[in-house]
Amino acid sequence: MVDAAGVVPITWMAVLGEWQRDWAREKTVDGVAAVQAQHGGASGVAFTWEMQLLATPTGNEA
Repeated sequence: MVDAAGVVPITWMAVLGEWQRDWAREKTVDGVAAVQAQHGGASGVAFTWEMQLLATPTGNEA
């Protein structure tokens, strides 16, 4: 029915990303990241893994 009106269905994860909009909005990042990690299935696992990689020291810090 909504398709006939021109609505394009999207997932809740796309909506969450739109609500967050910018990861520089630090006030809401922790909550959004927690929801994605806990309820995002494989995407949540991948997100958690990426966050761990970003937190891993590279040995190049001066």
